[in-house]
Amino acid sequence: MAKIRIKIMLHLYAIPILLFFFNICYRVKIWGKKHVPAKGCDDKGIIVMSNHRSHLDPFLIGVSAFPRFYKPFFYPADAKLWKLPLFRPILHGMNCFPVFKGSKSMDIIKYHIVVIKRGGSVCYFPEGARTKDGKLQPGKLGAGLIAHSTKALVIPCAVKNTEIAMPVGKPFTLGGGSRRITLKVKFGPPLDLRRYYKLPSSKETSQKISDLIMVEIAKLLDTM
Repeated sequence: MAKIRIKIMLHLYAIPILLFFFNICYRVKIWGKKHVPAKGCDDKGIIVMSNHRSHLDPFLIGVSAFPRFYKPFFYPADAKLWKLPLFRPILHGMNCFPVFKGSKSMDIIKYHIVVIKRGGSVCYFPEGARTKDGKLQPGKLGAGLIAHSTKALVIPCAVKNTEIAMPVGKPFTLGGGSRRITLKVKFGPPLDLRRYYKLPSSKETSQKISDLIMVEIAKLLDTM
């Protein structure tokens, strides 16, 4: 796993490149940016919980949250992306960390917990992997475990059409003019999870939190 350090200067380098890429190659619509804290939280970290349709998702979410939240989130990203030389500086700038095939889920979850407890904020995909059919998948208990362990501020998020721009197992789909794909991002209000935080840590508690998060993501998707 990558070292836990926030690369703000690299982030400010990566963001303009991504802004140029998304706005030239696609149309981008963003809702609910006001729900993202302007500078973060003084007493706890932030977890943006989103559905996952494409490798583009973490980059689109990071660009969409900027400049409301100017510090980079930490993102899990497929280790294969580091094989693309032009991608590497952007991956580092967006504070991505590589997830290798066969990585243990619990190791990834523990890494997120450590990041948050050290003052970082993360983008996490409760489904655990990209959906292959575009449909929202059930949330895995890892999302709930991270939220319960850190008591972080959880912001639900939904993305649409990234699976058209970069489908699973396929390269970018680009288009100009009226043919451009419209990528959509919507942030929801922070979730009130205090009643779950009072419960003991268990698989049941974690799954209840994950299920609630997925319900809120589904609501956002239905209104985009």
